[in-house]
Amino acid sequence: MRSIILAIFCLVLQACGSQPQTFNWADINNVYIADFVSDAPQQCKPTDVDLSNIQVKQFFQQAAEVEHKTLHDHYNYAPCAIEGTLTYQQQSCNWQVRAGATGYIQCAGDYYYFACDNCEQLFNASAQK
Repeated sequence: MRSIILAIFCLVLQACGSQPQTFNWADINNVYIADFVSDAPQQCKPTDVDLSNIQVKQFFQQAAEVEHKTLHDHYNYAPCAIEGTLTYQQQSCNWQVRAGATGYIQCAGDYYYFACDNCEQLFNASAQK
């Protein structure tokens, strides 16, 4: 009896300690850019984040998923972004990519935050357009 209780206790601990499922970028489809937004239009312009639909998907493929606190504490906040919608695992989601190579995807009440340390080529290509 004692070993059964111990086994159940171990299973409960494993269930509580399991990691949440991470974002799977391969499930992103139907990326659509809806708008450009800027808190500082004189400093941060559409050309600073002029990505195509394909480049937005590439951004999310190349970026690392990070905690919101990591994004806040370790990455610069760019005052402008592009935003739109996409399909993730057959649900419609909102997304935003900021000029500082950070972004998020929001599906229902879930937020997935991203930072890309290797996306200079995407953003430089948009600046050269």
